[in-house]
Amino acid sequence: MNNRDKNADRRKSNATRRCVLKSIAGGALLPLVSPVFAQLPPTTRPPLDVLVPVLKDITRGALVRESRVKLEIPHLAENGHLVPLTVSVESPMTAADHVRTLYLLSEKNPRPVIAKIGMAPGNGRAALTTRIRLAGAQYVVAVAQMSDGSFWGAAADVIVTETACLDASDIT
Repeated sequence: MNNRDKNADRRKSNATRRCVLKSIAGGALLPLVSPVFAQLPPTTRPPLDVLVPVLKDITRGALVRESRVKLEIPHLAENGHLVPLTVSVESPMTAADHVRTLYLLSEKNPRPVIAKIGMAPGNGRAALTTRIRLAGAQYVVAVAQMSDGSFWGAAADVIVTETACLDASDIT
């Protein structure tokens, strides 16, 4: 091995040591920085009817309460063409108390009404699992209209890395 090879090996070794030392130093500072991030105020989202203005038309101005509806969707979706989603509504699904209509809405899709699903007591339970298309990072909203005329909803934010729904002609 000549001197040039020995010097190259030493430089590689020194670079590796420096990286390790920087990592250790950064880890030592983490407890000092973490309390600063813990004190940041949580981001708040706007009310559902502000997120999806078409919701005002659906509810005809009625209040949408945020409970009873559970919306499960990944926070990060790599492909906007097939984003998995599960919605369930706490309801006994009896003739006196059941979900009449379930709406899936998007904040930024060219057509904000993703789905409108009619339900009846015969469904047994108010739940839906499907895949939807999304255009970019946005909120997805699920709203259940109950048999008594009340509305219940939930929202979840989704970050989409590969966007679907580029324009209104792209959706059937």
